[in-house]
Amino acid sequence: MKTKINIILTFSLLLCFLTTIGQTNPPPMGMPKESNNILVDKIILATKHEKYFIDYCTKKVKNYAMENNWTSEKTTQILESINFKYYNYTIYNSYAFYSSDQLKKILEAVIILNEDPKNKLTMILTNSMMQSNLELFVDSVIRGKYVTTK
Repeated sequence: MKTKINIILTFSLLLCFLTTIGQTNPPPMGMPKESNNILVDKIILATKHEKYFIDYCTKKVKNYAMENNWTSEKTTQILESINFKYYNYTIYNSYAFYSSDQLKKILEAVIILNEDPKNKLTMILTNSMMQSNLELFVDSVIRGKYVTTK
């Protein structure tokens, strides 16, 4: 009886150990080639994506703050934690699988769309992943995840 229990325990431990070893990390996030980063940077500038990001986050935070009766100090602290550098990897990831030629065409298109000085609206490019990550980012900002000073 004792031998059977030892065999079962040994087998269970071995199975747990093998299961733990068999798990792997997820693949790294896709990023554009070094040469394409410059094109993505130009697309971000041409679309004023950083301004869109800050305006979007600010509006969401202010609405949440008003609905939840935040103090002006807390609202200011949360608003100051909005930083594009915590989000822009999503944009680079979105363009990771485009060729240089495709990125050049995208850049040309957004420049043409945004060059009319009479048009006050700026055309930005986004996709469902970018929008989903933006929503997750705003939720994290509202929870105070990016506040660096208390």
